[in-house]
Amino acid sequence: MPRANRHYIPGYAFIGAGAVVTRNVPDHALVVGNPGKSIGWMCQCGERLTEDLGCLVCKKGYRRSDTGLEELEKEGGNGE
Repeated sequence: MPRANRHYIPGYAFIGAGAVVTRNVPDHALVVGNPGKSIGWMCQCGERLTEDLGCLVCKKGYRRSDTGLEELEKEGGNGE
């Protein structure tokens, strides 16, 4: 019996309906199509990020990392 291919789809990644995932997906990626192709980035709140990796809704910012995107720390460091 053939072994099924398995691919990693992390938290906050969005996969479009009908997309065929053929490889691991980066954190926060927006993937659509057949075969699946990353066409952008998504915020934790579910909104698509701008070109500079910022969210217009919740105001979070991100930067690229080895695994996809990671959230920028807020300035001030006191939780505000």
